[in-house]
Amino acid sequence: MRVYLCRCWYTLVVLLAVQAVHAQQRSSFTNDMLFARYLHNKELYAEATYILNNIQQDRLLAAQKDSLLYWQGWNAYAMKSLDTAASRLLQVSDSAAWALKSHFFGAYCLAFQGYSQQAYHTFKGLPAKDTVEREMQYLEMAGISLLQRNYKQYDSLRRHFTFSSYVMEGEEKRMDAYYDKLVHYKKKSPFLAGLYSAVLPGAGKIYAGKKGQGVGSFLPIAALAALTWESYNRGGVKSARFITFGSLFSLFYVGNIWGSVVAVKVKQSEQNKLYDNKILFDMHIPLRNLYN
Repeated sequence: MRVYLCRCWYTLVVLLAVQAVHAQQRSSFTNDMLFARYLHNKELYAEATYILNNIQQDRLLAAQKDSLLYWQGWNAYAMKSLDTAASRLLQVSDSAAWALKSHFFGAYCLAFQGYSQQAYHTFKGLPAKDTVEREMQYLEMAGISLLQRNYKQYDSLRRHFTFSSYVMEGEEKRMDAYYDKLVHYKKKSPFLAGLYSAVLPGAGKIYAGKKGQGVGSFLPIAALAALTWESYNRGGVKSARFITFGSLFSLFYVGNIWGSVVAVKVKQSEQNKLYDNKILFDMHIPLRNLYN
């Protein structure tokens, strides 16, 4: 009987010790998280990152792991470390109270980094809980369709816009405006730009939309052409003056043609970047409106 009582007493002591350890761990986790959130709210993101990354995870409960992942991701998002933000936010389990917010922002981080297809499928798979979140889902997917210049897909998704929610009404209208601009945008031909500059130096850059550069290209080439002609008339084709100015003229002339080809490509790249930035901005603002 005495042995039995000793065993029961020993078991009780062990259980109480384990419970005390768990309680201490929970208290430590709570204190660390509160401190990390305090640092985050004070915009001390690097310090918050240090605290969050040094929390022991091996004995955390599922809800605690979700909380840690969320704050690691949200803090990384505030620091514009979007790769880390996407990774952490998308790991938050579906059962967490803030799962949808985490996954929306995680998918946006993917889109911002250029992983448009992965972001599209992530947005598509989100279990929206109400009509506003469902419309947000369509807006984000429509934005990605514009980033991909997939106009047919955009047209299909925009049919779900209601233009009635304060969260995204303005952004929906602007998305349609971007769509109209992009669809009707006439791309310039690099070949034609080079051809125009071959006929009239600088004309290709003017065609590309860079009028100042076009005029700037014409003037030195015209001056070199005049000097080359003058040198030819005075000393003939074998004169050092003619060879010097003729070589410079040829170099500038060929550079003018190639520069016009490049100017068209640069202009198109600038145009694409401009609209991509606008689209990403209008994908971001509604998320902030809804979840902040």
